[in-house]
Parts: sequence; C-alpha cells; structure tokens
Amino acid sequence: MHTILITVDSLRADHLGQYGYERDTMPVLDRLTTEGTRFDAAFSSAPYTRISIPSFQTSQFLAYDELDDLPTIASVLGDSGVKTAAVGTQTGVGLVDGDFRFEENIDLGRDDYYDDANNDQSLGDRLSHRVDRLASRIGPLLRKVEPVYQLADDVYRRVFPTPDFQYLGYTSAEEVTDTAVSWLDANHDEEFFLWVHYMEAHRPYGVHDDDPQYLDGPIDTDRIKDLMKTAGTAPDDISESERRLLKDLYDSDLRYCSRHLERLFDAMADLGIWDDANVLFSSDHGEEFYEHGRYFHRNYPYDELIHVPLLAKRAGSDRGDSTAVESPRTLLDLAPTICECHDVDPEEFDFEGEPLFEDGDRRVVALGSGRPDDEQVVAGRWDGWKFIYDDDSVQLYDLEADTGETDNVADDHPEVVREFRDEIPDYLFDREDERLRDPVDDVDKKQLEALGYMELTE
Repeated sequence: MHTILITVDSLRADHLGQYGYERDTMPVLDRLTTEGTRFDAAFSSAPYTRISIPSFQTSQFLAYDELDDLPTIASVLGDSGVKTAAVGTQTGVGLVDGDFRFEENIDLGRDDYYDDANNDQSLGDRLSHRVDRLASRIGPLLRKVEPVYQLADDVYRRVFPTPDFQYLGYTSAEEVTDTAVSWLDANHDEEFFLWVHYMEAHRPYGVHDDDPQYLDGPIDTDRIKDLMKTAGTAPDDISESERRLLKDLYDSDLRYCSRHLERLFDAMADLGIWDDANVLFSSDHGEEFYEHGRYFHRNYPYDELIHVPLLAKRAGSDRGDSTAVESPRTLLDLAPTICECHDVDPEEFDFEGEPLFEDGDRRVVALGSGRPDDEQVVAGRWDGWKFIYDDDSVQLYDLEADTGETDNVADDHPEVVREFRDEIPDYLFDREDERLRDPVDDVDKKQLEALGYMELTE
C-alpha cells in the first residue's frame, strides 16, 4: 500500500476552483476530485504552522508542546514496517521544533532569496535580529523562574516594542517535486507513507515563477520585498490596487505549484502506483488579505485562516467516483485515516480525531493567534456559530447571518458563549503560552520560544 500526503502551506480553500473560486488556480486537483472525495468544510487546528502541523501529524491539539512524547503518523506506521519519508522546505517542515520521526526527513532548507533579501537590511534591523537571537536562547531558561522571566520580558518589549520584519524564503515547488519524484523512483516497490510539503501559497509570493498566470510578467524583486514588508508591518497602508496585486501573486503561485504537482502525479502514473495509492491533499492553514485588517496569517482563527481544502483519493478508486462531504472535518482526522489506509487500527492510539470517512459531524476547535499580544486564544466552530476567546475578550459570530465574521454578538447571546466555554475542554484554555517566533538560522531554530519575537505565525 502507498499513501502520499500533500500539503501546501498557507493555502485557503476559497482560492481554489474546486471550492467555487472564479480562477482555476490548481487544475491538477481535478485529478483528485474526479476519483475521490472533496471535504467542503475542513478546518485546521490553528491559524499558523507551529500548532497546526504537529497537531495533524499526531491527532493531538497540544502536540506542539510535547511532540517527542506522542505517537506520530510516521512513528506508528514505521513500527508496522511501513517506509516513511518527508520532503519539504525549512519554512514548513524544518521549522517545527521536535521530531516527527520519519525514517527520512529531506529538509531542502531555504533558497537564495532568503539571504539575498535580508543582506541589505539596515544596521538597526540587523541589531534587532542579533538581540532577538540572544533572547531566543536565554528565554527558555528564564521561563523556569517566572517572576524573573516576566520582568525581563517587560523590559525587552519596552526596548523593542514592535517585531522586526524578516524576509522569508523557501525552496521552490520545482525542487520539491524533483526530490519527491526521485524518492518515489527509488522506493515505489515498497509499502510507504510519503509527506510532501509545498510552500507556494506562503509569502513571499512571486519569487520562483517566470511566467505568472495572472500577471503580465514577473514582478521586480524589490517591488515584491516592498509589498511583503508593507503588508506585514503597515497593512493599513496597502492600497486596493496593491491588495489585488497581492492576490494575483498568490493565485499565480498556486498555478505554478499546480504545474509541478502535475509532474508528481504523472510520475506516480508512470511508475504504476497512481491507481493503488491513497492520495490526500490539504494545507496547514489559510492566508488573509485584510479581511480582518491584516495580511499573511497573523490574526485570530477566522475562517480565512482555518478553512482549508481537503481532498482524498483512496486506493482502487476509479474516475467518476467523485463525492463531496459537507459535514465538518478537521485536520486531526488525517492521522487516524492514514493509519487505517495501512491496516493499523487508530483505536490503539489516543488520537483526538476520527477517520475522515466515518459519519458524523466534528466540533471544530482551533488554538492560537498570530497577534503577538495574545497569549491564549481558543476558538470553537459549530451549530452555525464561531466563538473566539482570549485573555481579554470574547468574540461570537452568527455564521449564517455574518459569513465574514465582522459583527461580534457575544453580548447578545451569553448563553451561546457559556455553551462554548463549557464544551471546549478546560485544558485547552489552561495550556502553556504558545507564542513562538521564526528562527533566523539553524542554531536559532532550536529555541523557538523566546523572550522576544519577530514572526510568530509562520
């Protein structure tokens, strides 16, 4: 049996033609929808990577804090004799602290754009990076003495009140696909589970494709840098035309990713494993375009950040077996589903999700926020309501009347607020602070929790 899990970082469901978008941004996905199942209401467990990916690799909400102690998809299948491998790029795969325990973890790192874009930063920005790196190393030690940590944290935030902006970079879909195809060519005769993680929906947009689908031509690198920095640090300064350009760049990157994903699917067919492979496709979270005043994924768990695509083609399915499931699913359901694909009983493990094809609604819960001042954020989504809690506020949205989540009606429906607060387990409200930051090099990434922060949400 062969199973491939494909994830595209920062991909929101409503920017795909398969989910009703006016642009056919990823036509390759028709190969999955015509032979498999489209889950229309699939949700991530967080609006950013460092909570979401550990949670779907373990089917546990709080895996980001205890990854090394939990069963992962790879560890469970590896113990059953299944060959396991992950192929991806540092911003997505290598950035999460901990070990998913794949037999092979092919982390392709960042490309030249990362170094080139950050080389010309000002002296002040470079100093901020150095101080932040130092803070990242001593912060975990100070956390052991809470009063000392709190005092140091307060001082740090007064000296560096706003996060610096770091230009990111990641390996292209072309190189990720080349690597995955080579791995398949060498291992297709064995039973395997392969996770392939693309970054093309993640900022910076438009840095790899020489022929962007929705633009007249490539955008100058300096222009892209300016757009990324303005969107990240001064979102209110982005004009409407610039907002459209950001969307055009984002959508063009999806089309670019689609071309290379097509090559991966073709390689599977050429190797004779397409028909007998389970193929699952999703994202770790979505992306925002100022719907709630911000860009990228730096906000509360609004639907633009947690509604993700989820497609599944099961081994042996035929063209025309297309189905759609409207009832909610969560990415916590991936681990038990993939285990079942390899005849491993998910009931043997303490998974919090259920196999995707089991009937019944799921109550969607999401954790975390990309807002640097919010230490605890818990969201719930069911029965037509969206509930968002943090230490200072409560939000409640009537999703039938207010699909954009703009009219907070918490004060008008205290009974609904109480129900969410009672139904969501207390341990999710009482967890450790998950404020995390982007490492700036391989040493720095070993200490994700820091006194300071730069990019919390990637």
